[in-house]
Amino acid sequence: MKFLIDADSPYSLIGTFNKRGYEAAHVRKVLGSAEDDEIFEYAQKNGYVVVTRDLGFAEIFLKNKGIGLILMRLPYYFKVDKINKVFDEFLKEINVTEIVNSIMVVELGRYRTKKL
Repeated sequence: MKFLIDADSPYSLIGTFNKRGYEAAHVRKVLGSAEDDEIFEYAQKNGYVVVTRDLGFAEIFLKNKGIGLILMRLPYYFKVDKINKVFDEFLKEINVTEIVNSIMVVELGRYRTKKL
């Protein structure tokens, strides 16, 4: 499974996903300062699940049935190392096939899934 990490999320999440055996790319590296619609289109064409804090992506995914979305709902004061730790635990726990055709909300200590 491939993950596209949005510009509002730490670049270091690439390493967290790679460590668990997943391919990951950061929006800033592949698309620069692209708009949400461009990011969504790129993710669809290239088979990426989007990882973001941006609630606007949920609307886009619900409307257009994206491959999958991981919506990060962690406190904004969390530093990069804490975010990476939460995602490492999340990736250990989940079955990644659950992400396909769904929106997963990652919160501190838990995650929720909404199937599209």
